[in-house]
Amino acid sequence: MSEKIFPTTSSSTFDRRSLLRRSGAVVGLGALLAACGKDFGGDTAPGRVGLADQATALPEGTINDALVVRTMQSLEHAVVAALQAMGAAGLYTSSQQTYIDRFIADHVSASDALGEAASAAGAEPYACPNPWFVDRYVTPVYDAVAASDDVARDTRSATLAFETMLAHSYQHMVGLLSEPAHRRLIMTLGSSASRRSALLSVLWTAPTHGYLGPALSDAATESDAAGFPIQYAVPASFGLVSQIPVIVGAPDAEGSRYGTSFQTPAENTFVYDYMSC
Repeated sequence: MSEKIFPTTSSSTFDRRSLLRRSGAVVGLGALLAACGKDFGGDTAPGRVGLADQATALPEGTINDALVVRTMQSLEHAVVAALQAMGAAGLYTSSQQTYIDRFIADHVSASDALGEAASAAGAEPYACPNPWFVDRYVTPVYDAVAASDDVARDTRSATLAFETMLAHSYQHMVGLLSEPAHRRLIMTLGSSASRRSALLSVLWTAPTHGYLGPALSDAATESDAAGFPIQYAVPASFGLVSQIPVIVGAPDAEGSRYGTSFQTPAENTFVYDYMSC
């Protein structure tokens, strides 16, 4: 004969009055514990669970002109890594690869100029991809594009998003600079990034969706009929610093694709003076 571990409570013994009485007992017990807790004393810091090492505090980073140029240098290299990976996988057509190679050369030239500016500011150049951006954007976007149900469409979308991200980032970073020479350099490189983004929009999205974005045209929409974001050649009257939505990859079992938003650099993306390649 099996023994019941949890005895069954019948409805006749667990009525509304019993519920209220038991609730009152719980509340009273809570009040008692709270009152006693005031006399515990001692350290009020939360306790540790497990045997993990104590967290190592990062050194304090200084936000200055050198940080800005080093951060943008790292983003130039991150875009180079993305374009080279898609090119090496054969995701571009032969005609597309022609101007993608030119874009890569432009990014390398921009990186060299930024590296010289960093050296002139007494900092070490950062001639390698931004690790935060690569881990969170370049790698997952590339993986989704390479496994897409429409590789050509998503390769174009990803390439355009990377170039647009640079344009937005240069626009954003100008406001963090103090030296006129650095502002001039960042604005010049930002103009080049904007031209590349506009060119790709003219080639890939303008034939279907036009040149002017929703801020300039009532007929323009943020996304197409299938829900993919549209990048316009002229999205607004002035340069933007907003997020760039990206949707790529094959649909999963629920019909959803990989989606993210490229963002302009912030504290988690900055290349601080204590960081090196």
